Amino acid sequence: MAFWGNKQQEDEQGGQQQPGGSALTGTLEEGYNELLQAKGRSPGIDLAIKLSDLILEHAVRERASDVHLESQGANLRVRFRVDGILQDMLATPKNAEIPLTQRIRVLAGFDPEPPASFRNEEGRFQKMLSGRAIQVRVSSFPTVNGEKLVLRVMDRQQLGIDLDQLGLDPETLTVVKKLIRNPYGIFFITGATGSGKTTSLYAMLKNINTPMINIITLEDPVEYRLEGINQAQISAKTGFTWAEGLRSILRQDPNVIMVGEIRDYDTAEISLRSALTGHLLFTTIHTINAASIIERLFEMGVPPFLIGSSMLGAMSQRLVRKVCPQCAQKAAPPSEPMVNEFVKNMDPEEAKLVKELILRPGADYKVEKGCQACRNTGYAGRMGIFELMLMNEEIRKHILDHAPTDVIKRTAIKSGKMRTLLMDGITKARAGSTTLSEIIRVTATMV
Repeated sequence: MAFWGNKQQEDEQGGQQQPGGSALTGTLEEGYNELLQAKGRSPGIDLAIKLSDLILEHAVRERASDVHLESQGANLRVRFRVDGILQDMLATPKNAEIPLTQRIRVLAGFDPEPPASFRNEEGRFQKMLSGRAIQVRVSSFPTVNGEKLVLRVMDRQQLGIDLDQLGLDPETLTVVKKLIRNPYGIFFITGATGSGKTTSLYAMLKNINTPMINIITLEDPVEYRLEGINQAQISAKTGFTWAEGLRSILRQDPNVIMVGEIRDYDTAEISLRSALTGHLLFTTIHTINAASIIERLFEMGVPPFLIGSSMLGAMSQRLVRKVCPQCAQKAAPPSEPMVNEFVKNMDPEEAKLVKELILRPGADYKVEKGCQACRNTGYAGRMGIFELMLMNEEIRKHILDHAPTDVIKRTAIKSGKMRTLLMDGITKARAGSTTLSEIIRVTATMV
């Protein structure tokens, strides 16, 4: 194990050595080829260390959220997920002299070689890159072509985000700031995996965090440490489950509780009852939109009165790619027949609002083109689109009547002035921040 270097020692030292000791230039492929040409008599582990650092530096530079290291027969394939889309970064014949996967495995706390029989392996490590602490979570998976490693790259600077920076429109932002200062009740955030739910939750906690309130979180895993907040890690092995963690939290005199995710009846029931008895709760749940949270809670067996009495509201969110400012081109607004075709299967109330929003004069629509700066994708960076549903008497009545999601959604739009994800996305496309095609791609399942 000493041959591979000591993971703990590297974490403490911060892994501050950078390949070549100079600023990063060129592509990952060019960097890899330079490494091969300059290797001389360097031992394999030194080359593996340099290559792993090189890959992570490029990942940070390209703003990658995930790095995929894949065995493709005799070849090594490296892909980065940038702005939600996987991109090939390196495809090269495997080099037996550079034990890259073994190096990553040791950093993550695994044995250098994969186990003979499959077992779930997850680990993490930290590196200092360009003066920033980058946390990396590693997952191993056996494929017929060899081991696949996925590295989730987590930049602490990104989690320092304020509520004002999430991308909420001014009116919604004002409502959310007021909502999260309620003395009790439960507020849900929903969205697909990787849609920024954790970032939004942390931004809300950061906004209300003062020495006068006791904030406790239950997370799986705790990805980022928040100053002044008590964070707990779920561990099924030790019996510290979501339900058990929640029961324990209630004996810790909390003002605000954040539950990473509601997955079952026990967690849901304890959370909602806690919200009724003087605690403010924030949590996430997996549903397609804000209104469908209620149906999901029904499916878990939560009684309607408990939902109606404790729920403050819900926010659904997605991440959309921002159009590249260097190559974006102006686009003509879509024609009325085209919009009519687009909205024909929508609820009439939503369809009317969407059509009016798209066709309203004064839009600055853009279309993606592609240039060197955005790697010919036409997009650079991401932003959030949001859907905020606030509870009101009409929605509560529908909950007690066990009404279906479409009825609750229609009521939220009509009486609660809810702007759907699609509407918020169109508003941002009208401003020229993104494109209509990107909004339609991300919200396709909801149209």
